[in-house]
Amino acid sequence: MSLLDGAEDVRVVPAVPVDDGYGGTVPGEGAPVVIRARVVPSDSAEPGPAGYLADPTYRLYTRAFPAGPWSRVEWAGQTWSVVGAPQRYGGGSRTAHDVVMIRKRG
Repeated sequence: MSLLDGAEDVRVVPAVPVDDGYGGTVPGEGAPVVIRARVVPSDSAEPGPAGYLADPTYRLYTRAFPAGPWSRVEWAGQTWSVVGAPQRYGGGSRTAHDVVMIRKRG
C-alpha cells in the first residue's frame, strides 16, 4: 500500500456548469464520487481576524481528484470547500498524484 492510496474515504461533489435561467451558466452540483485519500493538517495561508482562530485547512493527497474549484468535499462528518485548483504532480504511474487544499465551511 502506498501513502498516495490513502486510508480514508472522502466524498467529493464536483461543481458542474448548470443553466442560470438567463442564458448563462453557474456552478452547480454534479454526481458525488467517493475516493480514497490521505488527509493531513496544513498551516493556514491566511491568518484569521484579530483575536479569532482561522478556519481549519487540510491537504488531501489522492491518485486523481475528480473535481476542481467550487467543489464540495465531505470528510470526517463535516463539509469542506476546495480551495483553488488541484495541484497535479506527474511522474510515473506509481508517483503521479493530486494535492488539494480543503477548508471547513462555516
